[in-house]
Amino acid sequence: MKWLKYALYAVAGLVVLVAVAVAVVAATFDPNAYRGEIEKRVKAATGRTLKFHGDIELAFWPAIGAKVGKVTLSRRASEHDFAAIESARVALAVLPLLRGELLVDEVSLTGVKASVIRTKGGKFDFEDLMGAASARARPGPAKGEASGGIKFDVAGIQLKDGSFAYLDEGSGQRLELDDVQLRTGRIAADVPGKLTLAVHVRGKKPLVDLKVTLEGTYRLALARREYALSGMTLGVTGAAAEMTRIALSVTGDARAQLAKEAVDADLVAKFDDTTVKAKLGMTEFDAPRFRVEADVDRIDLDRYLVAQKDAKPAPSAGPKVAVDVPVDLSALEGLRAGGRLAIGRLQLMGLKLADLKAELRAANGRADIAPHSAKLYEGTLQGAMTLAARGNRVSVKETLSGVAIGPLVKDLMGRDALEGRGNVVVDVTAAGPTVNALKKALAGSARVELKDGAVKGINLTEALRKTRAAFGSKSAQREPSDPSQRTDFSAMSASFVIKGGVARNDDLDVRAPLVRVGGAGDIDIGNSMLDYLARATVVASAKGQGGADLEHLKGLTIPVKVSGPFDAPKYEIDYRALAGDAAKAKVKEKAKEKIEQKLRDLFKR
Repeated sequence: MKWLKYALYAVAGLVVLVAVAVAVVAATFDPNAYRGEIEKRVKAATGRTLKFHGDIELAFWPAIGAKVGKVTLSRRASEHDFAAIESARVALAVLPLLRGELLVDEVSLTGVKASVIRTKGGKFDFEDLMGAASARARPGPAKGEASGGIKFDVAGIQLKDGSFAYLDEGSGQRLELDDVQLRTGRIAADVPGKLTLAVHVRGKKPLVDLKVTLEGTYRLALARREYALSGMTLGVTGAAAEMTRIALSVTGDARAQLAKEAVDADLVAKFDDTTVKAKLGMTEFDAPRFRVEADVDRIDLDRYLVAQKDAKPAPSAGPKVAVDVPVDLSALEGLRAGGRLAIGRLQLMGLKLADLKAELRAANGRADIAPHSAKLYEGTLQGAMTLAARGNRVSVKETLSGVAIGPLVKDLMGRDALEGRGNVVVDVTAAGPTVNALKKALAGSARVELKDGAVKGINLTEALRKTRAAFGSKSAQREPSDPSQRTDFSAMSASFVIKGGVARNDDLDVRAPLVRVGGAGDIDIGNSMLDYLARATVVASAKGQGGADLEHLKGLTIPVKVSGPFDAPKYEIDYRALAGDAAKAKVKEKAKEKIEQKLRDLFKR
């Protein structure tokens, strides 16, 4: 066993020699003496200023390590910081290096900061550091592999108090990641590791203020450039765009195949009373194309829609809209996406829909939600919607069939104004930066056809019965809408031409048991106001329908003026004018009778 003893002596001697060498190097080598030279070389090579604000500390045993204080790197040809770090520590195990393995102890980074700018020309301000063109021309070893076959293995990475910022000068989009806290497990080829992340996300266009946490198990296939995250748990709270009080949890799996420029995920998201099952995909990293397939059990979007702090009260707005809510479609710029959406139950702007199904497409600053269909208020909806970033434009084509119009109007406008069942066809466009600007810019057409319903707020037949007593009135009588009153009808139809947010109607046709009603006027959607003149005519058969007390009005047209805000309209009948018309009609009737009598007498001769 002498050979073993001698071998042990040899190993011991080698260790002593290495220790002595390390001690000599540690005692004589000062890395800080080279800081100035490093800064000069970086400046010459990149045009950027690298500055060490603290000392560099080295360790040689049992690991080769370095600890660095604050370091900053400027933007190219600028004194403004591009990146900075408060402190960093990293160590390599010595003995594994002799076996051709790069075994890194935990990497610790504190106060890492970086700021990236994309210019109006589409270039990033870090491209000079990447040497992108030369790298593509000279393919090297696959990522995760060192030349010479050295194995790469990191015990873990810890990042504390990081912050990152992104600015797109072309679109004005801004994104900031603050208070970044990251910890990983082991990082090696095809070895699972644990990940925890916390970050505060803030942004502009769209407005974002979110706190995000992430946990999961990752596996890195470095040679194939494939990365997977399984058992993921994601938490998001805060506000984004027009949605506030967000409290979201997401579980599932995700995978990235960088060589194929593809990312996909299979996720389940829960927030409030909503569960979403989704399959997501992204390809073509330079100009990303997204794919979304989502199934939602139920969601109430009204609870997330809020006005901005600078929103102004909407003049004459109904009870459903208290302030003017901004609408920003700029996020559609550059978006390329497709997919489908299914929602079991949806509430939006007070409306309640069920079994919503929609196809989604987005490209060239435009999004099409078409075709789409849903069940609502005992009927169905089919149509198409287009959103465009340019001009902040919205186009809607909808056909509602067999709907119960009463609960629909009540949910949408907040008042019980109409009953009946039938069809509604709408074809409108609008453009504007807020909800009320869109309402005031509405243009297009609409048609309503209802059966077996009622107009609430006035009993037209009862009002006509009062005309005999009111014939002596010297002025028109104006009365507020009375929710307890109603005018029943067997059929109603009307078409509208919409311009500048005002719907014009000239062909109202209402068929009630004792009267027929026509009319013309304006419905100012933008300002929630009515200005309409209805014309009621007592039917010839009124006597046989219990309308004997309306015989004095037979053949007359009674003008009924409807005006005022949507939520409190007033009805006005000009009894003085009506009395004059009745008197003229009576004179004509008597004259007619005299003429007929003379003709009879003439023929008797």
